[in-house]
Order: sequence, then C-alpha cells, then structure tokens
Amino acid sequence: MQFKSLLIIATFALTAFAAPDASTPAVGQKNRYRALPRGSNLAIVPVDGAEFLAGQKFDISVELHSEDGKAPDLSALSFTINGKQVKDVIVNATAPYTSTYNSTYYADGQSEYANKPTTFHVSRASWRRLSLPASGDYNVELSVGSEKVKAKWVVKGSSTRKVKNALLFIGDGMAPTMISAARYISRNTKFGKFANGEGFLEMEKWDTMGKISTNGIDAIITDSANSAAAYTSGHKGWVNTLNVYADTTTGDQLDDAKVETITEVIRRVRPGMCIGIVTTASVVDATPAAFYGHTRSRSQGDVLVDQALNGFKHLVLTNKTSNTWVERGESMPWGPAVKPDVLFGGGGDRFKGSKAMNGSNYYDAFTAAGYKVVNDKDELKNVGTGGAVLGIFTAGHMDTWYEREFNKEGLKTNPNSSPKLDKTTAMNQPGLELMTLKAIEIMEKKCSDGWFLMSEAAAVDKSMHPMDYDRGLADLLELDRTLKAVRSLPSAKETAIFLTADHAQGYDVYGSVDLNYFRSAANDDSQRNAIGVYQDAGWVDNVLDANGLPTRFTETRYRLAGGKVDMPDHVENFEFKAPAAGANPLTLYMADPHDSVNSIGLPRAGNLPASSGHTVHTLQAVDLYCFGPVAASCGKHMDNTELFFLMANALGLGDVADAPSKNVYSSAASFSISAFVALSAALFL
Repeated sequence: MQFKSLLIIATFALTAFAAPDASTPAVGQKNRYRALPRGSNLAIVPVDGAEFLAGQKFDISVELHSEDGKAPDLSALSFTINGKQVKDVIVNATAPYTSTYNSTYYADGQSEYANKPTTFHVSRASWRRLSLPASGDYNVELSVGSEKVKAKWVVKGSSTRKVKNALLFIGDGMAPTMISAARYISRNTKFGKFANGEGFLEMEKWDTMGKISTNGIDAIITDSANSAAAYTSGHKGWVNTLNVYADTTTGDQLDDAKVETITEVIRRVRPGMCIGIVTTASVVDATPAAFYGHTRSRSQGDVLVDQALNGFKHLVLTNKTSNTWVERGESMPWGPAVKPDVLFGGGGDRFKGSKAMNGSNYYDAFTAAGYKVVNDKDELKNVGTGGAVLGIFTAGHMDTWYEREFNKEGLKTNPNSSPKLDKTTAMNQPGLELMTLKAIEIMEKKCSDGWFLMSEAAAVDKSMHPMDYDRGLADLLELDRTLKAVRSLPSAKETAIFLTADHAQGYDVYGSVDLNYFRSAANDDSQRNAIGVYQDAGWVDNVLDANGLPTRFTETRYRLAGGKVDMPDHVENFEFKAPAAGANPLTLYMADPHDSVNSIGLPRAGNLPASSGHTVHTLQAVDLYCFGPVAASCGKHMDNTELFFLMANALGLGDVADAPSKNVYSSAASFSISAFVALSAALFL
C-alpha cells in the first residue's frame, strides 16, 4: 500500500512538473514572437490548433529567426501536410514569396523602459489565399536544419442551414457586472425579487446563456480588434490586429497572413445575402472594421474605408504628408470586397479630407458604386429601401445616448462633429435602435436570401474607459431596448440572434452612496461614511423617467458606489459628469466642481502604468446570450473563436460537397429551443 502511494505521488509529481507543450505561450510580458513554439526559432501561422470552416480562405506565413548576426537560411525548408507536399494537398498553392529582414523586440518591460531592444534576423516565406479541401484533421510538419515544428489544423464542415438570417449584437466592453448594474438602476423589485417586480433586462430573458473567454494569442488581456476578429474569422490574434496573424516585419501593416471573415465567406458562397454593419462608433473603429478589414493596425482608418468598398489590396504609404498609398510589393490576391449593403455609424473624417486615403472623397466613391448616402437622423428615416445605403452621422465616433437623445445642448461642446466636415455640430444623430431597425428594413427588401447583421453599442466601452459609468450604463440600456424592438419584428422568427461583448471592462459595484451626505461631508473620512455596504447599501434610485428612458441621473440621491479595478490618479465624487469640450465622444474623465470645492471627493491613487490616462480592459469572461434555433449550443463556456462557427453553422456556410446549404427554416413558424435540440447537438462547435 505504501509503495503504491509512493508511485501515485511520483506520477503526480512528474505530471505536475512536466515541460509545457511547445504551443503553450511562454511566460512573460514581452516576447520576440508569440507564434513561436517554446524553444524554437521556427514558426508557422496559422498556429497549432487553428480551426477553419470548410472552404475558408487563409494565408500561410513561415518565419525562421536568428540572433547570431545574419539572416537564417530557409532554402532547405521541408513543409508537409498529412505527410504530403503542400501542392499535393492544396491544389492552388503556388511557390511561396520569400524575404529576409531585421526586426527588434524587448526582452522584458525593464528593457523597454530603458529603450534597449534586441535585434533579430528573419527569413520568411508566405503563401496566399489557400483553402483546405475537406473536413478533417491536417497534420502540419516543418523542418529546416535543426529546427522542427508540428501543428494540427482542423477543418469543420458546416451543418444544414437553419435560419434565413443571423444577427450579432455586441455591447463593447459590456462586463457581466455592468449588466447587473444597469438592471439595478432601471428595474424595480417587489421585496427584492425582480421576477415579481419589473422583471429582468431583455437580454436576460433570452433562451440560453454561455460564457466566452476573450484573450488572444499574445496576452491574457485583449482589445476590440483582436476579440471582434475572433468572432468574424474563428481565429485568435494579437492586440490591434484585424483578421490577420501578425508577423514580425516592420513598417508594413498589410503584409500579414490573413484569414477569411464570415462576411467574406457570405460574399463568396451566398451572393444573394445582404450584409449589414451598424455601430455607434466610427465605422472604421475596431469592432465594425473586423467585419470587412484586414490589417495589423486597427488605426488605419483610411485603409479600412477603402477595404470596405474595394476589398483588400497590398498598399504601401509613399507620402505621409499627402496620405498617398500605392499598391506595391508582394502580390497578395484575396477575395471580393465585403461592400456592406448597409453601413451605419460615424467616421466621416476618413471618407473625405486630409485623413482620407489619397485625398479621395469616399462619399462620392460609394455613391458611384450605387449607394445612397445619408448624414443625419431625418435622412436615415426617409431613405428609400431599394438599394445599398451608407449612413455616416458624425466626423468621428457617434456621441453617447445621453447627449444624442436627451442633453442635445451638450453636443455643442464639440463644434466640429459634422460628418460633412463643414465645421458644424452633428445635432441630429440617430440612435442604435433606429439604425438597427432601418438596416433590417433595407436588407429585408433588398435581399431574398436573407441577411447577416452586426450591431454594436460602442459607447458602453468608450464611456467606461474614462470612468463615465452613467453614460456607459445608459448606452447599455439603449442596447437592451434595441434587442426588444428587434425581437418584436416578424423577421425575428427566421433569425438566429446572438448578443455578447468583445471584452470586459473591470467595473463593479460594492455598495451605494448617499450624495446629500457625501456633498456635505467635511473631510475624507466623513465622505467615506456616506458609502453604505452590505445591509447599509439599501436600494438606489431608479434613473428611468416616465418614458422608460435613463434621464434622471442628476436627480438621484442614492447612487451606485462602483468603480474600476484599474484606474489612473483621480478624484471620485460619484457625481454625473459634465460632457468634455471637444471630446469624441463627449465622455472623458475631467475634474468637475465637486472634485475641488470644499475638498469634496475621494482621492484615488492610480494603479496603471504611469503613462495611462484612462482605464483599460480586464480578463473576465463575457456573457453570450442566444435566441433562436441554435440557442441550445450557446449554453457553455467557450473560446471567442467558437462564436464564428455557431454563426456559420446557423447559416450553413461551409461549402463542402457533403454539407450542402439546404434551408430547413420555416418562415411560418417561430423557433424554440426544444424544437431544435436534436439539430443543435449535431453542430460542429
């Protein structure tokens, strides 16, 4: 017995201290290249464990690194898939494009702070626009010299089409705790029970709920580009990247290995479907751009406008002053442009003027391509539904719900927000609900084979970054009203609807605050005594007015005592914040009168890097709410890449011979979970 126990202990010890798998990310904040397996100088992307929809297009990039002062030799590279040469597995694979270059990285944060980078040398080979022939596992092996790398790629066939339409709502930065906070300020209970009172939020009533882990390849914390791209392509990436596997080249943000998005798959295999993109941010912001763009840098708004209309091209910036771009270098063939049938949001400063590519007027270019262009709420309401529509309503991001719909005088603090760049204020901006409903109306009439729509409540995140919690929660409630409006449409019976966040903000509530007491307090200790915790938290004021809209923030005495786990140095006074002059959108941490008058306010010491002026994202998993025939498949914890396959399977997008896109949806029947449990169980997840 004692001997067996020792064996068990020894076995456990060997397991616990075994070397990590080569594909396990190396520990540390900095890294030469996160696609490198542990202990290797040879890397391939897509990485080990990558999954593809059958027929999905992608690029391959192989890098060999050296730090010995000279470029490594990649000429003897052996590259096989399932034991065969690449050209024998992928019929359209051509000879790779090869290059050599030098790059740098920081070994750790201290090296970066001291500006002491390490130089390394790279030989690279790339193959463009490939696809794997059928569902199944593909074992990839590479070797050159003493370097060897193995990877397994999995191709998933699509299921039979279950719905005519698919709709993805994204509450940018919408942490589960924010959903709870929005409920507590907008729904009254009966002796503590929401179900007996005014009920839960609309999203909380949906068929099923799951959880999504949002990290990328590079780090435990993600941004909107990386995470939204995982939803659109089924592949994890790097912070700031849109539907590419980042490489180590310097200067060229468009040469990275691309992966096909769900919208590009639709354009390729389902040309009769409509595609819509709606956001309250700029349409070239990270989340909306993830549904049509490919770049290592989400900040390339000028390039992204061109990609939305004209598709991907390998462009090089030749003159920064004139913002001149030309097609040059490695040929990178790709598929047709997404050209959304509906594109609504802000971002006019990238459609014309100095920030537009080559000084072009993209309003004119979209018009020439058959689009109707609208620039305010009234024009949107009155636009016809006979063709594609571009709606750009502000120069940058659209403003928060509170200013757009209630405090319109606040909009005047930004005198240059017009999408026409005519030095006027965008005073007549539409809301998320109107834009979403109009997008569906247009697509219902334009396309007989259904539609795919992404609708983003962007200011949830953009308000939380500068700790403007009230405006963030107001935009979350706007999203919730939009969900209810969409669910009431006849087309909802033919639509798989998903709601999630691309990442989480680290916001939570720990009690309540009595503002009357807080404002009259004489010192820091007295101010803190105005905060109630546990039983003294009591209940807070409802901020909804008689029309059910969150307009009563400034009238409340008892408010949520909450905050971020991450923060710059600031003073917290729990007051509703005044709009910041010239900010975009009109939400920005700023000192208001209660921060300084009679020392009213709690000083908070920052816990972020000294250079951080606002808060960041956190690693908590986000909620996934689902409605419709694939809802039963949502009720689990998943990687963010799996949402791509849920949406693709709902629409039956995999183009393999043994999985045709037959329609099994019925326009005459409404869907329930129970009716589709058997079908859902057959999905590739």
